[in-house]
Amino acid sequence: PNLQQAVGELRTTLHGRFVWVAASTHPGEEEQILTTFELIKQQVAQCLLILVPRHPSRFDEVAKLLEKNRLAFVRRSQGAACTNNTAVLLGDTMGELNLFYSVADVAFVGGSLVNIGGHNLLEPAALGVATITGPYTTNFKEITDKLLSAQAVCIVQDAHQLAAKIIEWFSQPDLRNLVGKNGLAVIEKN
Repeated sequence: PNLQQAVGELRTTLHGRFVWVAASTHPGEEEQILTTFELIKQQVAQCLLILVPRHPSRFDEVAKLLEKNRLAFVRRSQGAACTNNTAVLLGDTMGELNLFYSVADVAFVGGSLVNIGGHNLLEPAALGVATITGPYTTNFKEITDKLLSAQAVCIVQDAHQLAAKIIEWFSQPDLRNLVGKNGLAVIEKN
């Protein structure tokens, strides 16, 4: 199916919930993401996390981490739909990152809370999604600087700051939308 159709199908299973994506995550980062998630859930009961590990070889390891943390999750690869009780959608498929970004209210781009150097911030920006990254962005310094100067990305230092920013953007949709629009403007200008 084309992206628009796939977005529509996935969106219907999300029941209008607030969705945030943690994409291209690495070892040591998923644990921080789950800390963030616990903090967010205290303020935003009906939020859904779409967790997308960077490397397919880690899909099962991350599934075990979700089980250990007693989080209700579905694996995208198994085709099960999210219910209102689903806490996490594990993005354990290839080539669907744009789909996940397309249904997200907020995107966190990984490889940046651990010293990997970050990943491409242009993908969520191109879809007008308010984007957050951690402090380690050396792999995409020029892009990060460009987005920062346009107020199109937010840099956080840790799981607590990440949770605070997502909660802020949840409670201020106009601000969240503005950050997303700023990102889109940077893409269109370049």
